Amino acid sequence: MEIGHVDGIVLAGTYHWNGASFESLIPRPLLPVAQAPLISYSLRWIGGGRRSRVFVCLNEDSRRLRHRLSDGSALGVAIEYYEDRSPRGAAGCARDVALRSDGQSFLISDGTVVPMVDRDRLLAFHLDSGAALTVVVHRDEHDKDGPAPLSPAGIYVAQRSVFDFVSGSGFQDIKENLIPRLHQAGLPVLTHLAAEWCPRVVDAHTYLTVSHWMISRVVYEHEATDGWNAVCSGGGEVLAHSTAWVDPAAKLLGPILLGPGVRVKAGATIVGPASIGADSAIAEGAVVSRSVTWERCVVSENAFLDACVLADDARVERGAELFGSVVTAAGPRPKPVRAWPAARKEVQAALLPWTLRQPATPPR
Repeated sequence: MEIGHVDGIVLAGTYHWNGASFESLIPRPLLPVAQAPLISYSLRWIGGGRRSRVFVCLNEDSRRLRHRLSDGSALGVAIEYYEDRSPRGAAGCARDVALRSDGQSFLISDGTVVPMVDRDRLLAFHLDSGAALTVVVHRDEHDKDGPAPLSPAGIYVAQRSVFDFVSGSGFQDIKENLIPRLHQAGLPVLTHLAAEWCPRVVDAHTYLTVSHWMISRVVYEHEATDGWNAVCSGGGEVLAHSTAWVDPAAKLLGPILLGPGVRVKAGATIVGPASIGADSAIAEGAVVSRSVTWERCVVSENAFLDACVLADDARVERGAELFGSVVTAAGPRPKPVRAWPAARKEVQAALLPWTLRQPATPPR
């Protein structure tokens, strides 16, 4: 089988399934993960360093992606947008997009996944196996209940012919509708095991877990280019934008990302994994532990945060103590994970032997 011309499809339509306040902040594919939009990881992966064409499937809840991503040139891809108004589901959207393309094969990724599978090996496997559809599977490295089972990663390679089995109307899912029809027709549907876990963000909890994981990867694997530089710290690796400023009397226990225009004042403490977004300020005596701030956030004097998410323009007042909370410009939205005294004790234990100790792993 010849694989032919390959186009990309990123499924970026989002729905508010559980009514959680976190879901209303921003479309999930735009969530900042290690200071890059979550969807950018799929787009760069599909592009593979080439100027590839990628169709981004939107819906009413995710229209903001057009403004944020534009034509995709900043990510090295050429984006075309398709808005699903029905809804059509993953297979329905992919089928509708395929009709607009001359591609013979399609790399498909969920917009809330970080693909950790070798793109070229995946395509070679798909070609050599003669599969009509290849389903990427992975093992959840964070599963603590024995050997992790294989599960779909939300990444596929599809031949154009498979979309003949997708109806032109109604909700059509890949796992529930398309794959059973391909099996019934005798077309080969194969799995390809990713070398690593391909993390997915579905809520505030998984967002923080994935952010911690990606912050560590970016900090430890990054080469000091593009305005970002490694900062010397006695407590681990710190990667800071050239416009960030850290008072010499601040304490940084990495891995930590400091975005453009960040200000960290004397006596402030940041414990990683942590990401401080653009134009944010950490005041004197504040402790920010295992947390993510987006842009223009302020953590005031002597505030104490652990395992928190601060959305754009959020402000934490002087002396506040927050754990497992989502904080917006309107104020904190508590989301407790476990008892606060135990959490604070953990953070303080990480801070005491300052030179070598790393902070405890955040709860799943």
